Amino acid sequence: MRALPRPLIPAVFFVLLLVAWQWAGQSLAGPGAVLVPPSTIVETFGTRWYALLLNAGITLSEAGLGFVYGSAAAIVLAIVVDRFRVLGEGLYRLALVIYAIPVIAIAAPLTATLGLGAESKIAVAALSAYFPVLVNLTGALRTLDPRIDELSRVLAMGYTRTLVSMRAPAVVPALFSSFKIAGPAAFIGAIIAEWMGAEAGLGVMLIQAMFTFSVPVLWTVLVVATALNGLIVLLFDVAGRLAAPWHVSSRGEA
Repeated sequence: MRALPRPLIPAVFFVLLLVAWQWAGQSLAGPGAVLVPPSTIVETFGTRWYALLLNAGITLSEAGLGFVYGSAAAIVLAIVVDRFRVLGEGLYRLALVIYAIPVIAIAAPLTATLGLGAESKIAVAALSAYFPVLVNLTGALRTLDPRIDELSRVLAMGYTRTLVSMRAPAVVPALFSSFKIAGPAAFIGAIIAEWMGAEAGLGVMLIQAMFTFSVPVLWTVLVVATALNGLIVLLFDVAGRLAAPWHVSSRGEA
């Protein structure tokens, strides 16, 4: 018996998983059941697609803005850490302390301070996104090929010129790798912030489904959120390959 081609193995796995899920969902169907079959999720999606689309758009916009602000702050901080080692080390450790605080613990006071509008969701999303970018970018800048610094000294280039012309291009792959973590983190952060209080969004739909014991809606929102997170990772993966075509990961050799 010939083995399956390697690209087909994940597809076969997910098909078998869906079949098992459908069987288990139908077997456990009834009052109080916490598992629904995929066919029910598809049916719920068909009847609630407009509400899902509207709320997903709101959450994505909050997460997108939070990602932009959080990543921009992390990039600036990583450059400060790289350029001013003593001052930067203190700021880096402060960033570590802030990230150690659970997001859900920060979301509540931020919502109380900034209100139920988009500002509090964007702030939580930014806090969720900045750390992966900061850690990856700082690590990449610290471990660059020392020949880059030697060449900049030979050419009498200042820090800014070296950063723009040589150091920044060298860390592009690490930057986009961090985006693949920061993007989903911002999305989850926005949903958590919506739990604390919001007028709309996927987090609000989740809360409403939980309080009304609407298990099909709950599962549908979870599937939509998971699919969107997967698309965010795919988006940054493709963007990273386009931004750094010279890197080994872009040639599929990693």
